[in-house]
Amino acid sequence: MNRKLQYFLKITAMLFCMALCSSCIKDNISDCPAKVRIHFTFSTQTINPAYVDQMHLYVFRQDGFFVREYEDESITGFNTNYYMECTDLQPGEYRFIAWGGKDKRFYSTLPVQFTKGQTTFEDALLMLEHPDNKVNTSVHHIFHSNLSVAVIQSDEVQHFYMPLSQLSNTINIHTVGLPANTNVYTFYITDNNCTYTFDGSFASHSHPSFTYSAPCTKDGENQLHATLNVLRLSANRRTPQLQLYNQTNGTILYPVGSQSGDLIDLILKANNHNNFETTHTYDIVLTFTGDESTGFDVDIAINGWKVQGQDDDLY
Repeated sequence: MNRKLQYFLKITAMLFCMALCSSCIKDNISDCPAKVRIHFTFSTQTINPAYVDQMHLYVFRQDGFFVREYEDESITGFNTNYYMECTDLQPGEYRFIAWGGKDKRFYSTLPVQFTKGQTTFEDALLMLEHPDNKVNTSVHHIFHSNLSVAVIQSDEVQHFYMPLSQLSNTINIHTVGLPANTNVYTFYITDNNCTYTFDGSFASHSHPSFTYSAPCTKDGENQLHATLNVLRLSANRRTPQLQLYNQTNGTILYPVGSQSGDLIDLILKANNHNNFETTHTYDIVLTFTGDESTGFDVDIAINGWKVQGQDDDLY
């Protein structure tokens, strides 16, 4: 290639670059993508940051139409210093929706693929995967944040802070006084809460019931232990029902007779001031007296609070 042709190509490349940048010079940044960083705030008293190992950030325009998604599926050491870069947003009004911990093994969206300029905020749903209406692996905790912002024309980085809320719970079961035996037990919670709207509320349309399950382990004193992660509990939703099932005999250990397996009712009878928004773990201790063949009496404590007003309900 001769020298004149090389020189011509260099000049052409420089002019092309100048043309690309002409709309982003200091006196005219109206067409420049903004520099945006999204930070997340939370309290370690209510959220364990170790559970937030991935983040999906959805951006919608002010008119409700989807713009794009940013995702990070390999977060290590999540903390308040973590942020996500959004460097290709034009100035305008946006609504940011964050789903932390949205492990694709457990959660999906409807529609499956969001389409820019077509999918709307009102159409978007987050759903728990439950083939055959069963959940028999430990559900990944899920976190949510919702923030409306104005992205302005600026060559400075704009920082926005999104407060995270946890929309899932851990239920631990432990027995006391259960007579020693070789029986195998399973812990169940039945519910119909499997879908959230993108503002983090329960989807209004009804769903068939499905069941979370976990095998019970036994400690050195033959007492049962089991843990289930479930989607958010609420004082206004009385559908979650818990059960301890004797797989060996095909019988229900708890509840039996007129006992109640209503999880929300039990929590409120233990502590009628329970804050469902900030309490994410419930430790349930079932103290048995009697014999399984003739019927047990059961005292129940949740997070150290004795369940009150249950005497007439027990078998």
